[in-house]
Amino acid sequence: MASNWTAFVAAQVLTAAQLNGVVDNFQDIAIFNETQATNTAGGASTAVTWSKRTLNTTIVNNIGATLTTSVIALVAGTYTVEAISPFLAPAELGLRLRNTTDSTTAIQGVNNFFNQTGVVGGYAQLQGYFTITGTKNFELQYYAAQNRATDGLGRAVNATGVSEIYSSIKITRIA
Repeated sequence: MASNWTAFVAAQVLTAAQLNGVVDNFQDIAIFNETQATNTAGGASTAVTWSKRTLNTTIVNNIGATLTTSVIALVAGTYTVEAISPFLAPAELGLRLRNTTDSTTAIQGVNNFFNQTGVVGGYAQLQGYFTITGTKNFELQYYAAQNRATDGLGRAVNATGVSEIYSSIKITRIA
């Protein structure tokens, strides 16, 4: 059976080319969340328009991204992205990653539907990849068919001493 391990000799000086693909890619990710205080709901949802989700907490950022007022700035490169956001009674629902610099959608998430007559909640998700040739600004945006005051963007769990986490996005730079 072929081995995926690379053998190095003690005291050997390694070049970047030798380490390419060997070193853990952990340094190539950024994770941003919406974090609120215990017993704080995600906020009111706005219907029939694409609206920005809040991102206010950096968990890790080793790709040189910046997060300012829920806008993520990324430098040139190729990226994979995974994001998830909770909703309560939105009826029809969508999630996208919007390149606001170029007014284009970088990734469109899967569509979802939640019964609007009952108080039913769930998640919108997206995953995909894109390449940009210069620094661009991105927003995680949602579309809901129904307004819901206070907790349309997520209901608080109210676990004592635990922050409320709503939207989360993981960005991996692959090239």
